[in-house]
Amino acid sequence: MKKVLIILILTLMRIDMNAQAPGDASVKQQIRKRFPKGTIHLGGSSTSKKREGIIWHYYYWRHFSLTQKDPASGLTGKINSALVYEKINGKYVFDNYATITTEVIGKKPLNKTEVIKYLKSNLSDFLGYDYNYIVGDMPVISIPEDTKFNWASPDQVTFKVKAIYTKKISNSIVEKAEHIYETMLFKDPNTGKWNRILASEIEGQKKILSKGNFSSNMKTLQELDEAKASAAAISSLPAVDNPPVFKSDKQLFYYIHDRLMASPPQEAKAHLYKVLSKDSFQNGSGLKPYTQMWFDKLINNLKSYQYTFCQYPQVKDEQTGAIYFYNKDKSKFVRMTASQENGTWKLDVIDFYPPSQDLVNKLAKTHGNCTGKPNLSVKEKVDFKIGDMVDVKTRYGVESGEIIKRDTNFANRFFVKFQNGKSIWVTDDVLSPSKYTKTNLKVGDHIVVKMQSGDFEGKIIAIKQTKALIKWHKQGYQNQWISLDHLTKK
Repeated sequence: MKKVLIILILTLMRIDMNAQAPGDASVKQQIRKRFPKGTIHLGGSSTSKKREGIIWHYYYWRHFSLTQKDPASGLTGKINSALVYEKINGKYVFDNYATITTEVIGKKPLNKTEVIKYLKSNLSDFLGYDYNYIVGDMPVISIPEDTKFNWASPDQVTFKVKAIYTKKISNSIVEKAEHIYETMLFKDPNTGKWNRILASEIEGQKKILSKGNFSSNMKTLQELDEAKASAAAISSLPAVDNPPVFKSDKQLFYYIHDRLMASPPQEAKAHLYKVLSKDSFQNGSGLKPYTQMWFDKLINNLKSYQYTFCQYPQVKDEQTGAIYFYNKDKSKFVRMTASQENGTWKLDVIDFYPPSQDLVNKLAKTHGNCTGKPNLSVKEKVDFKIGDMVDVKTRYGVESGEIIKRDTNFANRFFVKFQNGKSIWVTDDVLSPSKYTKTNLKVGDHIVVKMQSGDFEGKIIAIKQTKALIKWHKQGYQNQWISLDHLTKK
């Protein structure tokens, strides 16, 4: 039986080997099913085989190329491929197309003026991350004279672009430099217009031209775009006052809550636009999708917000950059988040989930769970340094001393030596500048005090703020507190 099976397989193989290859007309007809346009150039043929178990599969390859001219660019694209046929029952049956490669014939330079115009109108896509930090003049874009245009297809080309711009590289420094970008442009095959950019800066080719100081009045291209987008949106809204400079996130949260409670929808929109963070905006094209979503939900349900919250609501929770306000019956809450930006606080998100109409009707008639006006004052931050005289709040009261050193791991922690000789580590939240000046006198010093009856000598045995406790050298005199200003070191 085994011998018969082997003979049968060999017989089938001989039949397949003698199969006739498809003619040129049949090959071209098959090519047109996938490539209806272009000039077909038939090439040579080859064969291959592949084994699956005890069965061999035999294939016939007919190679071809196809060229087609792109009217927009004037370039001719060339496709290189092959038709693959499998021998089955003595006939060639089409199987698939081989891997396709492309090339461009008759390359020619781009219209540089047209390309530069396109790059300038899509700067954020072209420059990527750097776009957010460019200040001053608009970037100068040019194509070097020796640039080569490498076409992967009539709709895709790669070349080098030179860009000169000033960039913010730290909070205090700007840098003007020449950058070289490897740039790839893609064209819409239907319209013949450029519609996509991929670009990356070539490492090691940047030339620094100059450096300077950054100032807060310098605006980045991103910030200017956001201002334009915000101004365009606000232009159709009622005029409202500009917000103050917020010294804390809490000041911002209560400010915007107050405006939401007291304003009709269009005015509320205007107030929101003026306090939104820069991350809320797309580059020059309005709000980001997520921002637009919560923004619209809040404005479209503004009456529900006004009916269900107090003017001064109870706080469910708060942390730096976020607060949660309870509604009137504490069944729901609204979350606001913010971030610091250019010396003030800006709004990131208001998460408000509209309540049911039944709850709105109920809370519209109640005034429960409300609080009084909060204290929003902010303690001015003082930059303490070594040698400063400070007052320190301790559990024993306020004591004066001198900052001796600063913690290298925690910038807000200081080592203070009191005038009574004791020392302690404290954080800046218990410090305030002292009205007392630094004195060189210390416990143990021998001093002289000028009095009407003459000079009296003694020894300092304690110091507290502006006074020292003196133990007199003369017998019969009790210890006495004397102002430091009246003491002279002996």
